[in-house]
Amino acid sequence: MKTTERFYREGLELLRRSLGDADACFHEHQWESIEELVVHRSRLLVVQKTGWGKSTVYFTATRLLRNEGKGPTIIISPLLALMRNQIESAAKYGVRLGTINSSNSNPENKQTERQLLADQLDAVIISPERLPNEDFVEQVLLPVAGRVGLFVIDEAHCISDWGHDFRPDYKRIKHILPYMPPNLPVLATTATASQRVMDDIAEQL
Repeated sequence: MKTTERFYREGLELLRRSLGDADACFHEHQWESIEELVVHRSRLLVVQKTGWGKSTVYFTATRLLRNEGKGPTIIISPLLALMRNQIESAAKYGVRLGTINSSNSNPENKQTERQLLADQLDAVIISPERLPNEDFVEQVLLPVAGRVGLFVIDEAHCISDWGHDFRPDYKRIKHILPYMPPNLPVLATTATASQRVMDDIAEQL
């Protein structure tokens, strides 16, 4: 069976298991996005409205890549309120997810860091305010950079000066990417972006 067909079959099984629906199908462009990441190892910008299922794309891609022996997924996201919900959602795809952010206690963050370094997590969501922390970057992010399997930038409009929610910490992402594998698939997602913002995101990534 062709690689793409095998991945599609496995991805669809993950989707149906996560939803508890044996007849579920991918939304329009969801599978195409997963295929770009897993099969073609592309750098991809996905602009879709809230509720379309962007997390389905990166959790499915993460599980498929981990099944192939790839390293963990790094997700940059500013949405602290949603992180704990994401842990439960990821588990439905067979993805063990950790979070590193300011709403966690210091021991919780340290435990997640140790798990990430020991390759005990399939994915980790990191809030952007961790990126200016030199100790975190040097002791946690850079040591795992060479084996990262997928890099995700959620709320990617935050990376652009022209975006409605520009965050300076997002500018640091482009300085971290060069330490990661040269053929690393990258997914940037947002629910809203003008052409100017999309062009800026593409140029930076």
